[in-house]
Amino acid sequence: MSVVINTNFAATLAANNLATSNQLLQRSLNRLSSGSKIVNPADDAGGLAVSMKLSAAVKRQSATANNLGNSVSYLQTQDGVLKTMGKVLDRIGELKTLAADPTKNDDDIANYNAEFTALQDQITSLASETFNGKALFGSSDLTVATTGDGTNSITLAGIEVLSTPAFTPMTDDFSDLSQWTDDSFGGSAYVSGNELNLDGAFGIVTTTQTFSDPFEINLEYQSKSPGDIFSVWLDDTGTIIGSANPGNTNWHSMRIVFDGTTTNAYIDGSSVASMTATPSPSSGPIQLSSNAASGVRVRNFSIESTEGSGSNVSTVTSATDLESLSLSSITSALSDVATYRADNGAQQSRLQFASEVLTTNRANLEAANSRIMDVDVASESTQMARYNILVQAGTAMLSQANQAAQSALRLIG
Repeated sequence: MSVVINTNFAATLAANNLATSNQLLQRSLNRLSSGSKIVNPADDAGGLAVSMKLSAAVKRQSATANNLGNSVSYLQTQDGVLKTMGKVLDRIGELKTLAADPTKNDDDIANYNAEFTALQDQITSLASETFNGKALFGSSDLTVATTGDGTNSITLAGIEVLSTPAFTPMTDDFSDLSQWTDDSFGGSAYVSGNELNLDGAFGIVTTTQTFSDPFEINLEYQSKSPGDIFSVWLDDTGTIIGSANPGNTNWHSMRIVFDGTTTNAYIDGSSVASMTATPSPSSGPIQLSSNAASGVRVRNFSIESTEGSGSNVSTVTSATDLESLSLSSITSALSDVATYRADNGAQQSRLQFASEVLTTNRANLEAANSRIMDVDVASESTQMARYNILVQAGTAMLSQANQAAQSALRLIG
């Protein structure tokens, strides 16, 4: 091999090897000092992209877990209020029983009623409780996500503790016509002996209140002459929902079930008609009419919703005094509160199970991300030791390569 001065090929190779070893050593030091396997995107571009998505998923899972915890706290607060409400209803039941004692005088009863009024106010106050400004009771549902991506959720149904019926029932023994308007033309309407008399063609009365579907009407009627027709109508459009022509003068029972479009009428328990109301009103007053000269009699009229009425708790809070409140209403209210608490417990249980799944999922996402991002200290420290030796060896060899050019000087000198 020629001895030259301008080019030191051995030193160049040693310098290149030293630079490579030093670069590897610096990367190893960066990994160990940061604890991360990927210090620069170039270290693992694909892994970095996966890691970013996994990290975002872990953060969403953590936020979702916090939301679930808050929802459990909401339900626990709600249950605490319901528990207190149950105690208040217990005391009202006790007051009702005490007030029924025949040895109590009027002052005693007044004192019981004073406490009853205060307890009614307390129930109303409890029903308006909030959690972080969110009402604990009402018709609105709460939807809680159980996964970080929001694909699964649990709906916490609203509890209407003091719901009032949208439908106001009506009963009438026809002691007067205070609940009706006389709309007769060509006929007449009057009360006699707790019976409504609709005489002549088109003796008509109309309720003073409006009823929303669905509802059920019950009454008894009697034709004054065989063949006289009795009809029941809904609203002022003349929508017939029940009609009868018994052909005799006996008393008959009539039951009409109206779901908003279709009616089913029953005479003496037997189905006699099923018709679709046209047009189909959603609500209206009720009209009773006779369609013949002699007319009809009506008694024991009632109308009520076929859907649920208001909360039994609202029955307690709306009572004027203990005397007007029945023990059955109190026990029904307690039953409602017990059901609300049972539903609350079921929702808490479901949220807790959802939280367990979420915790497991989050832990495994973190483990998957760790395999991509976290450095294996044992393995990397071994590599660092190797790179450190290579750097030291490369430094020594570069020094030797630089000294090799000194032989050319000896030849010149």
